[in-house]
Amino acid sequence: MTEIRSLLDLPPGAELPPRSALEDTLTSGYAYALDLERARVRLERRLQALLRSAGETPSGELSEVTGQLADAERELADVRALLAELREQTFS
Repeated sequence: MTEIRSLLDLPPGAELPPRSALEDTLTSGYAYALDLERARVRLERRLQALLRSAGETPSGELSEVTGQLADAERELADVRALLAELREQTFS
């Protein structure tokens, strides 16, 4: 993500790296987004399991998983936005 941010922070008119390097950066970013998506799905499943066993689940655990899910969704949205911005900026 640091590499993507540094590319997005280049001043207007600055020379971009070769297209192949940009494609590699985007590919790595998409792979990272997929990892985040998998983690988010695991948290959703965990939350669903906790809700099904609500009487047996400590409220702290439910709160913790809910917070982790919110954090994962926020991070995934941020990563997707950066990837879309880089894709648009470099290939349009």
